[in-house]
Amino acid sequence: MARSKTRPAKAASTLDSSAARLRKIVLAEPEGALLGSEDTLQSMLGVSRTTVRQVARLLEREGLLRVKRGINGGYFGARPDLGTIEASVGAYLEMLNVEVEDLSMVASTLWVDAVRKACVADRAAAKALSVRFMPKVIALPESAPSNEVSTLEAECRTAIFNLIGSRYTELIFQINIAFSLRKIETLQPAQADTPEHRDFVRNWRKAKLMELEAIADGDPELGAMAARHNRNLLHKRFWGHTPL
Repeated sequence: MARSKTRPAKAASTLDSSAARLRKIVLAEPEGALLGSEDTLQSMLGVSRTTVRQVARLLEREGLLRVKRGINGGYFGARPDLGTIEASVGAYLEMLNVEVEDLSMVASTLWVDAVRKACVADRAAAKALSVRFMPKVIALPESAPSNEVSTLEAECRTAIFNLIGSRYTELIFQINIAFSLRKIETLQPAQADTPEHRDFVRNWRKAKLMELEAIADGDPELGAMAARHNRNLLHKRFWGHTPL
């Protein structure tokens, strides 16, 4: 009885340690590098063929491995993209029945911090970012549909995350946004070309311009206030109330 109880734990330990070793091997090589055949991995990891295949499936799901079959086939290192990560985490969040409003509040907090950091980033790069986006925001008409506002918001957001170089914060923010947008798509879409929508676009433009001005002027407090107002506008547009 004691022996049968220890076997699953040992098997799990072998699988986990082999997966950890293969991750290190993959990440030490350039993306797309050929790691070898199944026999090569079996020799490299010192485990059974069955374990190699289990490890390979695990790393495939993580986006770290690609398997090609045929004459020129083999195991190739890979890197997970944002879509893979969003899908995996999104499925887990779905299983947990996470409230989208909670994710939106997390995203809002991250965004306020990102804008605050952008306000104290390299001055030349910060001003160049503001000069680049201010005319686009000003030119957006009040009758612009929500998807045009979202597209411009996303472009500006990417530029700000690039400015501050905070990849981890951007990743967490994007996961939250992607999951929220997936839920929003199941709701009744907001009506465009209405007085309420034009008010939203006009107020969004003011908040976005305030964000950009704060970044250009190096004013983190104004930037944080503008970022919070911007997120509240977007949240209210989709959910009917503000998160902060």
